[in-house]
Amino acid sequence: MKDQLVNSFSERTVLTIEDLKNILGTNSRMTIFRKLKQLSYRSSYSHCGRYYTLGSLAQYNKNGIWNYNQIYFSKYGTLKKSVLKNIEKSRTGLTSFELGELLHVPVYNTVLNLYNTHKVNRKQLGKEYIYLSIKNGEAQFLLRKQEIQSKHTVAKDDTDGYLALFMTLLNEKQQRLFAGYESLKLGYGGDKKTALKTGLNVKTVSQGRQELINKDVDITRIRKAGAGRPSLKKTKIF
Repeated sequence: MKDQLVNSFSERTVLTIEDLKNILGTNSRMTIFRKLKQLSYRSSYSHCGRYYTLGSLAQYNKNGIWNYNQIYFSKYGTLKKSVLKNIEKSRTGLTSFELGELLHVPVYNTVLNLYNTHKVNRKQLGKEYIYLSIKNGEAQFLLRKQEIQSKHTVAKDDTDGYLALFMTLLNEKQQRLFAGYESLKLGYGGDKKTALKTGLNVKTVSQGRQELINKDVDITRIRKAGAGRPSLKKTKIF
């Protein structure tokens, strides 16, 4: 009967309790689980534990999870143990959303239970709770904050690149007035900060700012009258 079970799992990989009843010719769940224990079985943590397989057939990923036709098994056994182990292994802790993405099932109630029974810790960061290991939680949380700060720095660098591209699309007057507007928003020291950000001369930024303050803006002219290179005079040819 043991060999019969092994052959059935080898052929079909995953079985339900009804399949096992038919294979073993019994309606006794006690008998079925007694036989399964001899084979080191695993029950799915998804689908309310409805599916069974052998531990030797599972091919777990780095998170200890195996997906067979959207049925999920864990080398740790239950969903609660899987959540706990993945929080403990994480470098930066995990939110309930991240855990749900990782395990492919809702985990909110599970992770809340782990927190309420002091199996994991948690700290709020922004609008989210980060669930952390009891042992290494402080280190995880510090790394999480460092990662967020690093992402913000990258995002700022990207923004500066977009600004440089935008400035190339403006004519001389538009650049000056835009820079003047940015300087006005910044207030004291705005000319210098805006010059560094836009690559314009600080005097150009100051000029744009003054034009806006004085409302001295002629939309029909790029340079002020008299500015720029002198026009060429026509020469008569005899």
